[in-house]
Amino acid sequence: MPYLRVTSPGLFSSVQDNGRDGMKSIGISSGGALDTQSYSMSNYILGNSKNDASIEIIGGGFDAIFSEPTFFCVTGAHAKNYLDKKLILSNTPYYASSGSKINIGILEDGWICYIGIIGGVQSKKYLGSRSVYINSEIFGERIDKNTKINYMEKKYSPKPKIYRIKNEYTNLSISNEVTSIRVLESTEYNKFTEKSKKLFFSSIFTISDQYNRQGMRLNGPEINTKKDNHDIISNYVNKGSIQVPGDKMPIVLLSDSQTTGGYPKIANVISVDFTKLVQLRPGSKIRFVLTDIVEAQKIFRKNNKYIEHNIYEKKLEKISLKVNGSDISFGYLFGDNANLIDIDGRLLPLDFIKEL
Repeated sequence: MPYLRVTSPGLFSSVQDNGRDGMKSIGISSGGALDTQSYSMSNYILGNSKNDASIEIIGGGFDAIFSEPTFFCVTGAHAKNYLDKKLILSNTPYYASSGSKINIGILEDGWICYIGIIGGVQSKKYLGSRSVYINSEIFGERIDKNTKINYMEKKYSPKPKIYRIKNEYTNLSISNEVTSIRVLESTEYNKFTEKSKKLFFSSIFTISDQYNRQGMRLNGPEINTKKDNHDIISNYVNKGSIQVPGDKMPIVLLSDSQTTGGYPKIANVISVDFTKLVQLRPGSKIRFVLTDIVEAQKIFRKNNKYIEHNIYEKKLEKISLKVNGSDISFGYLFGDNANLIDIDGRLLPLDFIKEL
């Protein structure tokens, strides 16, 4: 089976899909991609199934070599990415030849990117998912140097649909400014003092370097409960839950969070802003904004509508030419973020053939 041989795994890389739904009742975390929006984009661009696995790269610095030809794309946080030493764009499908080298630079405007491969990554499934869950030590392993990541043979893979994403589309908001994250009241919200509630919504928090796929710790003012008791009977937690342990510093639980927790939860990050939150790197500053379930649903629908209007299919215009007696299929697409050329099924950006 074809594979991508990793020569540099970067800060942390793993195979992820949508995770394991319906397993929390038996203590198994759902896991799955951190930035579900950018992950979904990697499948959408290539015409993959919604749950096909991609490679999730945190921080960048990922290098690998394709063993066989395939189509791929890079989504999420932007960087200076290269295929065979030529600069490639995000949100654009590319053709990799046998031996092609992909280099993902240090991520610039976010913290996470995804490499999607046509047909999806073909790693082993555990309980119906290919998502790696490091904490379990049984659901796969992190990607290291010389790891071989299997993908589908080109002859069995579907022909890629050519999708474009308009330049203005992004869920990234990385800057030196404070990022607003909208939240709902959580189940233990009223266990916190009125002073702490006001502090929680009026203060600026900094994402600490204690940050992994399980959760991110925040630095800021102390958030206290009415009885100064930060231990409760363990109950349900989910990604986006904001717990406050005994040190009174909030922890935002992420995709690989445990299924139950014994710290009171003051709030839950809404789904639309969760993808924005996980793209923030350590040291970023955030502010929490309280909303309600009705408004959160409106935000969710508006975001989905926005995505639908910013992603659309564009067919390649094709002609056939005779070259030295052989028929050659030739197509082109002039897009918002890339000029693509298709030569006998090989999809290339125009920059790759400027010298021809």
